[in-house]
Amino acid sequence: MRLRRGGAEWLLVLGSLLFLIAIGALAELAVRGFSDIDLLGNSRNLFVANAYGTSNGNAPNAEASSFGKVIYTDEHGFRVPKGGLPEDVGKREAILILGDSVGFGPAVDEEDTFAGLLRKRFADRRIYNSSVIGYTASDYRNVVETFLPLHDEVKAIVLVYCLNDVVAATSENIDRHLDAQEPAQEAPKKNLTETLRSFRLLSDVNDYLRTRSKLYLFLRHRLLRTQLRDWKLLLEYYDPGRPTDVERSARDVAAVAAAAKARGIPLVVVLAPWEYQLRKPDDSESQIPQRRLGDLLSKEGVMFIDARPWFDAGVPSTDYFLGYDPMHFSALGHRVIAEGIAAALAHRETG
Repeated sequence: MRLRRGGAEWLLVLGSLLFLIAIGALAELAVRGFSDIDLLGNSRNLFVANAYGTSNGNAPNAEASSFGKVIYTDEHGFRVPKGGLPEDVGKREAILILGDSVGFGPAVDEEDTFAGLLRKRFADRRIYNSSVIGYTASDYRNVVETFLPLHDEVKAIVLVYCLNDVVAATSENIDRHLDAQEPAQEAPKKNLTETLRSFRLLSDVNDYLRTRSKLYLFLRHRLLRTQLRDWKLLLEYYDPGRPTDVERSARDVAAVAAAAKARGIPLVVVLAPWEYQLRKPDDSESQIPQRRLGDLLSKEGVMFIDARPWFDAGVPSTDYFLGYDPMHFSALGHRVIAEGIAAALAHRETG
């Protein structure tokens, strides 16, 4: 019995489609087995709206997913190891960490993040890691103004500033998770990348694939050169022709410093580097964000630490960060940051 021509053509199409699916599945397995790429994205139940004033936060007592890893929070929504921290009961002093996704430590076990390492270093104190993915400097101010008056046990503050804390692009993605809408406000002119992200369908497809396919992420990173692309995008925010975001951010950090000073507790402000900066530490372009922000912070009277010298130039810059990631630290990067913070805290408290 012979198939009609149309039936044979459909079988050919189906066979080709199955072949492509098989090739894609094998490629996905290969990337998962031989690359260090981490899945991206966060589960919806990780966030709650208006946790600290107008700032969203992590859901309290949650078990959620972030960058493909199961994470846990305590009664404040602060990230903790599985099972919580029963050993913290009775501790009279605490250190408050302020940060965004860099401080939250996605794709790294909590015990290996700089917050977890500081917990071991300062075993007599509680470590409150208030870091939330998507936070900016204004959120740090909201946390301090809301949380600090209710917690006299906080005797030191550590603010780890990621260079993209001048903009709220990531927090807008969190708002989508919460089905919340930002109040209308004047926005700067968007570049091509920001414009593409604003299309809901494209953003939804990207969110779906980046939480499920390492092959998609591998191709995206290699084709778009995302580390370099994101670095170039970051530099636009520090352009002197776009001053509002950086200046506002510096004022928010200054407000955090003022709150710490009013309570007589030390504050350590750390400017965390991006991977591309460690790749080319002497390049004049790589100096721009820290120099620009540093000048503004100095005018506000805020002491800060540029963390770039903490990293060994003899070690490949990519070793300090997640695979193909422009800013999030690997376990090794967290270890470097933890050691630097511990030394800075000891100096501030004894000096």
